[in-house]
Amino acid sequence: MMKLRLGATALLSMLIMIFSTVALAAQPEDFSFKGLHLGDSVEQMKAILGEPDFDTEMFHRGVPVIRYTYSADQKIYVSASDKKVVEMFCKSKHYIGPHNVTYGATRSGITKAFGNAEHKQLNGSIYYIFYNPANRKNKMMLELETEKYYLLSWTYTSLDPEDDDVLLIMGDNEAEKKPEKRFNYGMLPS
Repeated sequence: MMKLRLGATALLSMLIMIFSTVALAAQPEDFSFKGLHLGDSVEQMKAILGEPDFDTEMFHRGVPVIRYTYSADQKIYVSASDKKVVEMFCKSKHYIGPHNVTYGATRSGITKAFGNAEHKQLNGSIYYIFYNPANRKNKMMLELETEKYYLLSWTYTSLDPEDDDVLLIMGDNEAEKKPEKRFNYGMLPS
């Protein structure tokens, strides 16, 4: 009888460990922002989020995109070529993400919600990076505050975060295309 109880306890412990491991991994449904998914169209974006305040054509992470700005804390990047969502950014203190994770969440809270993550320092910021198990190209990048390590922002992206994050705004102004004088920021004339 004692062996039966020990065997049942061991089996139950193993099942709990297996289910807790499955629950502690980012799931495909975690990779959406307010119901918007990477790869959705501009029309789907507007149906879900409404009309943006404005849009800007630019290069982001080395890709020509149109950035749709909904607020200073919420931006959606759409590929300029096929008009599909390639990145979603949110820094709102009011956003409630998957598993009720919000701005200010601790590292342990993030790990409990999504499991272990890849840690990277990009452009001076620390990120926890989770990969979508259904499409490893899609990433959820959680930016952490650099001293106390709490959640600052969410980025869902299919772009390469390793590319230089240079934002080049493409203008239509002729003066921007052909400046009369070259400004050299105080260095010797060129």
